[in-house]
Amino acid sequence: MEQLIEDVKNYLDIPWDMDASETQKLTGIITRGKAALIGKIGTCDFENETIEKQLLLDYCMYARSGALDDFWKNYSSEIISLQIGRWVDAKNKES
Repeated sequence: MEQLIEDVKNYLDIPWDMDASETQKLTGIITRGKAALIGKIGTCDFENETIEKQLLLDYCMYARSGALDDFWKNYSSEIISLQIGRWVDAKNKES
């Protein structure tokens, strides 16, 4: 989680050392974002440079600015593409 916090801070242009309440708030945003994306997509890789990680970074940006409704509207096609890809992979494994 430490590396993910640093990645989010870098993405959000937060160069300063955060105090405990700022870190707790950012950790909560990341945790909720991970849960929301996993709920929509399924298993996600947030540690490597993946589409899921990019979506999480964008989720954090929108959440921090209080615009989560816009996130879901703006990234619905990427989320649906990942859902379809996962579905196709599962069907191919069944064959």
